[in-house]
Amino acid sequence: MNMSKVYLWSLFDQPFGECVLCREPARLHAGLCEACHPALPAIETTVCRCGLPSPGALPESGLCGRCLERPPPFRQVHCPWAYDFPLDRLINRYKHHRQLAIERALLPPWLASLPDPGPVDALVPVPSHWLRQWRRGFNPAHRLARAAADHLNLPLLPALARQRRTRHQQGQRARARRRNLHGAFALRQPVTGRHLALVDDVVTTGSTAREASQCLLDGGAASVQVWALARTLPTRGR
Repeated sequence: MNMSKVYLWSLFDQPFGECVLCREPARLHAGLCEACHPALPAIETTVCRCGLPSPGALPESGLCGRCLERPPPFRQVHCPWAYDFPLDRLINRYKHHRQLAIERALLPPWLASLPDPGPVDALVPVPSHWLRQWRRGFNPAHRLARAAADHLNLPLLPALARQRRTRHQQGQRARARRRNLHGAFALRQPVTGRHLALVDDVVTTGSTAREASQCLLDGGAASVQVWALARTLPTRGR
C-alpha cells in the first residue's frame, strides 16, 4: 500500500481549524474544541487487567470475576476512553469513512495517556486481513502503533499476520468472537524474549487481544500488554 496516499487523505479530508464533533472552529489544527474535548467518555476508575473499570476495589489479584474464571494472557489493557457516545461515532467515522482528521484530534490526548512503557521494547499492531485493509485503504491499528512508537522512540514490529479473513466482530457476542478468531493470527517475525505492547483501535470483548497476545506468547514473547483508544463496557450489551 502506498502510505503517501494515506497521509494525503489525512491532510485534505477535513478543513483545518474545525472541531471534528461540533464543526465549530477549534483552537488547534483540526481537533476537538474546548467544549467538546470533555465530552470524550474517560475511564477514570480502577480497572481490571482486561481494561474494564471496577465498581469497587479489586481483589489482591487485580482481576475481575470474569478474568478470575478465565485469566487473560496479557499483563494489562490500557484504554483512556470508553467506547461510548460520542467517541464511538468518531471512531466509526475514522475507521469506516476514512475521516483521518479524527485521528489528528485523538492522537495527542491518547499519546499523552500512554503508560510508562517500562519493559516494553517494541509495539505490535493488530493486523487487518489484506482484503479488508485494501478496501478500507489503511489499518487504523498500524497507524496508531506507528504514532506511539515514534512518540516513545520505540521500534514498530509488525510481528503478526492474519492467516484468514474473519467475519466482522461488530455485533457478535463474546463466544462467537472467540470462535471467529481462533487461529486467526500467525507469527511473521521473531519475538523471543521481547516485552511487547499490542496496539489496536478498540478493545470490545477482548477476544482479539487474547488471541493475538497468545500467539505472541506462544512465539516466545516475554510479556504482552494491550494499548487501544477505547474499551467497550458491558453496559453496552456486548
